[in-house]
Amino acid sequence: MTATSAEQFASASTGEVPPLEQVRNDVWALGVAMPGDRIAFSLCYLLRDADGGIHIIDPGWDSAANWAALEAALAALGSTAAAVQSIIGTHRHPDHMGMAERVRGASGARVVLHEAESASAGPVRQASLADLEAQLDEWAVPQQRRPEFRPIISRGPLNLPLGIDVTVTDVQRLDIPGFDLVATFTPGHTLGHMCLRDDARRLMFTGDHVLPTLHGGLGLGGSGRANPLGDYLDSLARVAAYPDHEALPGHGYRFTDLAGRANEHAEHHLKRSREVDSVLAEGGEPSIWEIASRLSWSAGWENLEGFLAYSALLQTAMHRDFVRAGGLT
Repeated sequence: MTATSAEQFASASTGEVPPLEQVRNDVWALGVAMPGDRIAFSLCYLLRDADGGIHIIDPGWDSAANWAALEAALAALGSTAAAVQSIIGTHRHPDHMGMAERVRGASGARVVLHEAESASAGPVRQASLADLEAQLDEWAVPQQRRPEFRPIISRGPLNLPLGIDVTVTDVQRLDIPGFDLVATFTPGHTLGHMCLRDDARRLMFTGDHVLPTLHGGLGLGGSGRANPLGDYLDSLARVAAYPDHEALPGHGYRFTDLAGRANEHAEHHLKRSREVDSVLAEGGEPSIWEIASRLSWSAGWENLEGFLAYSALLQTAMHRDFVRAGGLT
């Protein structure tokens, strides 16, 4: 894997938001600031169609400063927000589609998502303390550790209550003059995540499906019959079939060797599943808490607290279910 943008690569280390830069003819990337200290920015992409219209992939987190930066980027292209024709989301998390409603209000642009992501966009309910306690009971979390998990419910719903104008299906070509942009269904991170493939330009807009510096979380939006890990592994194989496409991710930096990075993601998760399988093979009916405490974590299990510990437990439950369903066979 090799970075194809020196500025984005440097920004991924320093935390500075990368400036507008051209990727191909009529394709630009723009860094968009994010709150908090975990991930400093997302990457949104601006496409100018053959008629001069603008199409935005994942406009990013909503804030006055980000809106001003987007308007400045459009001005640098000789355009304005009024020229935006469509807002395309790889998925509906706020760090990707938070600014969608503001853009639509300024332009009347249509919001486009995969039909499965749209179907998961029903009424958004804030989790309650009772919901959390029931989950902690199921996982057999010790009582003395539970207070550190309770602030999690104040984080708010992960998905946006977003109005959706157009839905697309797998391998459907989007209506953007001068582009051959095709929806590629890649569930796993969310139930309806999609990548966008442009074979003529050899580009793959990967959202949070394939990232250069992080292993994205799974099952973070909606619920389906399949295990998110199984979905994700199948989805990785789909994008790995395009090894000559440059990856344009939602975070980090542009890079080559899309297939190689997809395979690294797959091995990362399969290694965890094999580890869970070894614990289960020892017999008994260990709880999620017991299984997690016997796995290897980069920070050390004893050092995981609060949201990080909660995330580890979620992952453990997902991998246990994947193993029990025969995912390793």
